[in-house]
Amino acid sequence: MLNVDLSIRDSDGQAVVALRGELSLADIPGVASHLIAAVGACGPSVIVDMAGLDGIGYSGLSVLLRVRKWTRQNGGDLPLAAPRQPVRRILEATGLIDVFSVHPSVEEAANSVRQVRAWSPAAPLRLNAAMVTRSGCQRPVCHDAHRCLVRPLPRRGICRSQRVARDACVMRRSPGGTTTACHG
Repeated sequence: MLNVDLSIRDSDGQAVVALRGELSLADIPGVASHLIAAVGACGPSVIVDMAGLDGIGYSGLSVLLRVRKWTRQNGGDLPLAAPRQPVRRILEATGLIDVFSVHPSVEEAANSVRQVRAWSPAAPLRLNAAMVTRSGCQRPVCHDAHRCLVRPLPRRGICRSQRVARDACVMRRSPGGTTTACHG
């Protein structure tokens, strides 16, 4: 059972991912894939609305840091908006309050993203979530598996758990290990 609700909305042309509840280890794969999908579809910057987030663990901070690093490498950012006091205390205690762009409201975060985009017109308007650029060429993210959160399984054979072709399956990496999920 998930402890966090996640919704994606538009705020004046900016994608906003709202987190509500308690972000725990069990929620990390779902939150990571939604954040990556939001950045891929609406990127390069996505605002994380933390107004409804009651708490966050180290695994939650870790996924936010990984997604922020990926967005920054692709010309975007992952600003945090309106963190409540318990979450703000954790950000301050870990020193991440100085790493992330933390704003008191979603509107201020959206204004900040617009200002940065105005200063940097060369920033890409959208990211291709399935590709990564290394040494001047684009490759699928799944070839960079040690940094990848989700990658397809090899297409050979049939998935044991669902008895479907493996191209419908993905392998998810999380701090707790690797799991296979089938969408067939």
